[in-house]
Amino acid sequence: MIGAFDKRTLIDLSGDVIHEIAQKYQNVQKGVGDMMRGALIETSARRLKNEAENEAKRNIALRMLKRGKLAIEDIAEYSGLSVAEVEQLAGLPTV
Repeated sequence: MIGAFDKRTLIDLSGDVIHEIAQKYQNVQKGVGDMMRGALIETSARRLKNEAENEAKRNIALRMLKRGKLAIEDIAEYSGLSVAEVEQLAGLPTV
C-alpha cells in the first residue's frame, strides 16, 4: 500500500512535470493536476489494498475449511467473507 509520504511525493513530482509540459495551457495543468491529486492515485492504491485484504480473507477461510471443524456460516463470520464466497471456496453449490 502506498504511504502518505510516497503519495505526497508522487503528487508533487507529477505537478512539476505537468507544469513543465503544459506551461502555456493553464486549463490542462489544472485538469491533470486535479486528477493526479485525487481519484487516480487513490483508486489504484485502494484497489491493491482491497485485493490483498480479500486474498488474506480467502486464505483464512481456506485454512478453516481444511480443518473441517466449523460451519460455513461461522467461517464466513470469522473470515469476513460472505456465506456464498465460503461455499464457493469449499466447492459447494451456491444458491
